[in-house]
Amino acid sequence: MRKREHVIPLRLNKKELAYLEKQVAMSQMPREEYLRALVMGGEVRARPCTHHADLLRKVSGLCNNANQLAHVANSTGFAGRQSVDEMTRIAREVWRAVKEQW
Repeated sequence: MRKREHVIPLRLNKKELAYLEKQVAMSQMPREEYLRALVMGGEVRARPCTHHADLLRKVSGLCNNANQLAHVANSTGFAGRQSVDEMTRIAREVWRAVKEQW
């Protein structure tokens, strides 16, 4: 037995249907799920591109490396030239990755 027993017919013109289909495709949700989310007041957003998750992982890893370098500099009270150069390299790499992929 179905949990959702109420059916609501909906008539759309070509323009409305095309817009709905475009929104559903961007959300990557089934049409019924998309419409239910709208009815329940939820905010439906387009699913981010697959390269966004990869970029965020890369940025996170680079930031972790920078944080480790900063931790060493804080614990020793000294930031050597090599650490500063490494931090600068990491910052440039993050900027380049964001600029190229976003």
